[in-house]
Amino acid sequence: MAKKHDGCCPEPSELRVFRLGAEMGDHLTYTVPAGKVLVINAWMTGIMNSNLGYKMLRNTEVVAERSQYASTSEPVTQVFPTGIAFFAGDTFTLESYSSKPTFAYGYERDA
Repeated sequence: MAKKHDGCCPEPSELRVFRLGAEMGDHLTYTVPAGKVLVINAWMTGIMNSNLGYKMLRNTEVVAERSQYASTSEPVTQVFPTGIAFFAGDTFTLESYSSKPTFAYGYERDA
């Protein structure tokens, strides 16, 4: 059974760690289950075309966006120190394009 705490910080044993990947050209969609909260702490994108931008959406709202106007072969990582929360029933969408896959990192815990 999970250890009770003051509500501040979940114990590592209470977390389901996520690495969500949208492969090249796909968009990943995940619906947060009832009674859970998904927190995204970082994402990694690679953009090879100046016409493209990557987006992370909560339902239909853009909560993070990345665009780059210089070609690069290096991935770009953004960290969200306080996390971006998605609540039960929210749809998390991670966009990717044909040039590079995109990954989001975070955890899911009880609400």
